[in-house]
Amino acid sequence: MLTEDPAARPVAEAGRRPGPGPLPDVRRPGVLLVVVALAIGALSLLGPSAPTYDPWAWIVWGREVTHLDLMTTDGPSWKPLPVICTTVFSLFGDAAPSLWLVVARAGDVLAVVFGFRVAKRLGGGVPGGLAAAGALLVAPWLVRNSALGNSEPLLVGLLLAAVDRHLAGDRRAAFLLGVGTGLLRPEAWPFLGLYGAWLLWRRYLGPRLVVGLGAFTVAIWTLPEWWGSGDPLRAMSRAQNPNPGAATFADDPVLRILEDAEKMLVVPAEVGLVLALVAVVVRRDRQLAGLVALGAAWLAIVALMTSGGGFSGNQRYLIPPVVLGIVLAGAGAGWALQRLRVPVVVAAVALGALFVASSTSRLDTALDSVEYQADLLGELEGLVDRAGGAEALRDCGRPYTGPFLVPSVAWHLHVHTTEVALEPRPPAVVFRVNTIEGARAVPTLRGLDGVAQRTLATAPGWRVVAACEGGR
Repeated sequence: MLTEDPAARPVAEAGRRPGPGPLPDVRRPGVLLVVVALAIGALSLLGPSAPTYDPWAWIVWGREVTHLDLMTTDGPSWKPLPVICTTVFSLFGDAAPSLWLVVARAGDVLAVVFGFRVAKRLGGGVPGGLAAAGALLVAPWLVRNSALGNSEPLLVGLLLAAVDRHLAGDRRAAFLLGVGTGLLRPEAWPFLGLYGAWLLWRRYLGPRLVVGLGAFTVAIWTLPEWWGSGDPLRAMSRAQNPNPGAATFADDPVLRILEDAEKMLVVPAEVGLVLALVAVVVRRDRQLAGLVALGAAWLAIVALMTSGGGFSGNQRYLIPPVVLGIVLAGAGAGWALQRLRVPVVVAAVALGALFVASSTSRLDTALDSVEYQADLLGELEGLVDRAGGAEALRDCGRPYTGPFLVPSVAWHLHVHTTEVALEPRPPAVVFRVNTIEGARAVPTLRGLDGVAQRTLATAPGWRVVAACEGGR
């Protein structure tokens, strides 16, 4: 547990009952920061922009919630916070996918800003803050997930904001932001529960808020799944069906997890992380030690879930502990340079440049992948229109496509994801797609042999093939 700010005092010591109290001044710049982050997220839409598999499913589910017709039997794991957002965004029709991308990318902006603030607060000063922020700004795995609309950038943005608010003594904001992380990843639950218990013990917050939000978190994970699939624990069972090649299939899943996490760190960050551990010993800094414990415990949970629970352990699960490691690295490197009495300006420029330059070499591949997927999915709406429109295609037959394009095709055809299948059988309308540049198109048309087929429309990477009933 991170240590408390000396200026913060329990409610009981102040001689009054727990309550929200007056809003601290930090809330106003906090709101401004969120607005700026959203504005940057909106401007990012001028570049390559298209959600990937999981976000498309959340977007479809948001529309289904507004129509009281939720169907979550197929698709990725349920995540409450994204679907809360996409339910609201569905009221704006075709703008919903873009609106979700704005929120997801705003999370990346918040991660960079709060990465700077936390590293600075933990003794890294401005040089350490710039090192952490620079590394996060160009981390290829964070950039890619942000560009594709995955939830991890928003998760780490909320996580670092919660740590920042705790260090500032704003326990209420820290807990509320922590609840946001709990609505994105179940790995956050143990930490949220421990923090909530500590807040109750120290009487910083009342039981109504802490227990109520805890119960809400559990309910919003399970009840919609019960409604949509009949299984309140489907998210867990879905996560235990990993794709081939996942870390859970490795000879030693724990070792594989640790190796994957290490590969996500650049060499300067690894050195900075060692320096942070030295700072913990030298300074006997409980705040720094608390963040080290948080990152290590989160990584341990992912490793245990992968080795013993059958979860995939893919790179996205590792982003929160790795981001914490980068922030600690910035704090450690900044502290070391201050100990050497390096001038602040020189230290800031040197550390920032070093951390950024070490990551940019890995960035091109991630950006190329994002651009291809954005171009591919950007063609889909016009492709449906040129093929005759969603209604005509539904009348032709059941839609089919490749496994990673099911939710996006479902969105554009206004159907459930369960209605889009993978192995064509007549009558059918098949969205053949090259999911990877240069790869063979999927799905195969072998199941339509002997049936009259007609190409309705094409686009780069796509071909819509109709095999309507009666040879239409």
